[in-house]
Amino acid sequence: MQWMALGNLGFLLIVPAIVALYLLKRNVEDLEVPSTLLWQRTLQSWEAVRPWEKLQRNLLLLLQLLAAVLLVLALVRPAVPAAGAIADHTVLVVDTSGSMLAREGEHTRFQQAVDAARGVVERLSGGQAITLIEAGREPRVLVSKGTDRQVLLQALQSLAPRPGTSDQRAALSLAAAITATEPGSEVMWFGDGGSARTAEQESGLAVSGPFRFVQAGRAKENAAIGAFVTQPGQAGTEGLLRIDNYGSQPVRGRATIYGPDQQVLDVSEFAVEAGSSRTVTFERLPVAPVYRAVIEPEKDGLAEDNERWSVPFAAGKGRAVLVSPQGNRFLHQALQTVGRLEVETRSELPDGTEGAADLWVFDGVVPDRLPEGNILVIAPDRKTDWLPYAGAADVQARPEALRPDDPLVKYVDWQDVHVARTSVVHEMPGMRPLVKAGDTNLVLAGSMAGRRAVIVGFDLHDSDFPLRQAFPIFMQNAASWLSSAQTVPIGPAVPGETLAIPLTPGAGKRTLTYPDGREQAVEAQGTTWLFRVPEQTGLYRLTEEAEGTAQVRYFAVHMDEAESDIAPRSLAVGSGGAGGGESKPQDGQAAGSRELTGWLAALALLAVFAEWRVYQRGY
Repeated sequence: MQWMALGNLGFLLIVPAIVALYLLKRNVEDLEVPSTLLWQRTLQSWEAVRPWEKLQRNLLLLLQLLAAVLLVLALVRPAVPAAGAIADHTVLVVDTSGSMLAREGEHTRFQQAVDAARGVVERLSGGQAITLIEAGREPRVLVSKGTDRQVLLQALQSLAPRPGTSDQRAALSLAAAITATEPGSEVMWFGDGGSARTAEQESGLAVSGPFRFVQAGRAKENAAIGAFVTQPGQAGTEGLLRIDNYGSQPVRGRATIYGPDQQVLDVSEFAVEAGSSRTVTFERLPVAPVYRAVIEPEKDGLAEDNERWSVPFAAGKGRAVLVSPQGNRFLHQALQTVGRLEVETRSELPDGTEGAADLWVFDGVVPDRLPEGNILVIAPDRKTDWLPYAGAADVQARPEALRPDDPLVKYVDWQDVHVARTSVVHEMPGMRPLVKAGDTNLVLAGSMAGRRAVIVGFDLHDSDFPLRQAFPIFMQNAASWLSSAQTVPIGPAVPGETLAIPLTPGAGKRTLTYPDGREQAVEAQGTTWLFRVPEQTGLYRLTEEAEGTAQVRYFAVHMDEAESDIAPRSLAVGSGGAGGGESKPQDGQAAGSRELTGWLAALALLAVFAEWRVYQRGY
């Protein structure tokens, strides 16, 4: 038995009120007397009467108390368990995350969840409404308070599982907000409960009405590729494959490495204990731009995490141009030791006809216009349209890193660095200060016009920075951050995240090819493109055309590791309705509750009618 509105129990105060009225009631009769001599005796009798009479057995009192109790029970809204019953307004939430792709017999968990939700829709009767929500990367309302079965069934049919994760907390918050504004609502969640992070996501959440969790799936045996990394070696390409076993039993199988043309490059057997991982190495793979690893485990519940692509970590050579009218031996040597840059030295500013470079270093000079490529400016000397130069100032305080964990100043010790004088640069949109001396910014970094930029305000000759160990570390960090397109491959990524893709400076045409063959023109300026990764796993290809030459780079999108843990879990979501508490998982058709409010109201009306008839008959 559930009580949907226990707050209305206060109306029970009407019962003692009715009893009090009967206690105060005086039972007197009207009599005709022949003389007023009896008035004195009557007055004496009235004075002896107490205000509280003894409660007598009275049929009217019993009927009125019965009617009052029945009305109060109707206001409290009791409900009894009933298979398949739904509320006046039911919020159906269907999980479409990657773990719902796990197979349970002949069907996937997603198909089981949709079938169970379809059964609820088919039981929709007059006066009832259903709101359908998809719990995906972002919660999405497909139908709001729908009463048409066909529309709801079509919306269910349009749902599809996705390889990404689902934001369960956002979906639960949305459902809770809907039920809070719609009295008589309940929430039904169809899914497998997600991964281990679920308990943290829904902690503290509660819905105002009943919450029912319909469990999809029971199996938990699954093996997956946790990581696949390749890099050039002495005798070819070296590969490392990590296989994770999320099940409770040991698993054996075979791992195969394929090349870009689907040719088999290597095969290895593996065995992984329950709840552990196993690393398989491949030492002499033929040189290729990309590799694909596929595992075939004996016991497996999710096939989508058995494949992963890898782009080798090949350190390419980038082009760096150092513009220094006076010459700077410290800068030139530091850039040469980076190892990933071919350094070209100039004494004059570019006139705009030069080709693009991955990195432009301006020492003591400032160009009128930003060139194609990332830039490092040291000791700017004048104001331009893009640089708010405000003169020079003496430095009295010691340099201090504002963000020690920033990639540009990580492991750089500024305590022993002394700076005598620096240029003053006002705040710039997209640029953040990294190093300060008192109130003066010494180092700024960020993005300008779609390109990465670092500004060092002081001249290296006005400091002892080049003589400290911090200098080569800072230059290494800056060169890596400013020329990231040549240091590491793009990605990998998971569906739903935003991926910062480094672009080749000066490329005139860029095309992104999806795993399914669809092509997208990349319209981006500068050296970085923020790409929202879609719900499609596999190998992506970025083609850039620069100076008549097409450059091809790859990156992989794979399923989130958390979705490989397919062990079903229940959602412990608090229910605001009395008798709610934590939800319990239910398989298939969930047992709901049916309210008795209508029956109780009818019985109360019948009691009132009986009381009226008794009163008419003079009982």
